[in-house]
Amino acid sequence: MSVTIPALTRRAIPAVFATTLAVNFVGAAAIPASAATTVPLRSLLRACDFSPLPGGAAQSRASASAVIRVSGGTVAADVQISEPGTPGAHFDVALIQMPHAATSPCNVPGPGVAVTGVNADGVGQASPTVQDSLRSGTTGVWLFIQRPSPTSQSPAEYYTSDFIAPV
Repeated sequence: MSVTIPALTRRAIPAVFATTLAVNFVGAAAIPASAATTVPLRSLLRACDFSPLPGGAAQSRASASAVIRVSGGTVAADVQISEPGTPGAHFDVALIQMPHAATSPCNVPGPGVAVTGVNADGVGQASPTVQDSLRSGTTGVWLFIQRPSPTSQSPAEYYTSDFIAPV
C-alpha cells in the first residue's frame, strides 16, 4: 500500500492536535486553584487602580518578572530584577491588592499594599519577596517596582505588572 505525503498529513495532523489538546486539558485539570502565576513587568507607569498614566512609558533599563502565589490567607510575590548597568541600585517593590482606588497611595505600606526594599548585587541582580495578608474582597494583585531618583521625587525608573494576577 502506498501512502502519499498529503494523505499522511491529513491523517497525522488531526491525531497530533487531538493528542495535544487532550494532554493540555488533563494537565489543566490537575493544576490546583492556588497555583502560581508568572507575571512579566514592563516600564509603564500606572495609577494605583492599575490604569495606565498618559506619558507614563519610560526607557527600560532592567528586566523584571515575578511569580505570584497564594497560600492560605497570604499572597506573596517572588520578584526577579536584572539591571546589569546599575550594580547596587536600590529598588522599592510594592504588592498592591485589587480593587484599589486610584486616589489611595500604593507606593507606601498601607491597607492592601505591602512594600519592601532591595539593593541589587554587584552584577545588578535582585530577588526580593514581598508578601501580605489577603484582604477580604481582594480579586487580584499587581506589582509596582521603582528605583528612586536622588534628584527628583519622580522615580528614576519604574516597572509594573502587565496584568492583574488573579488570587
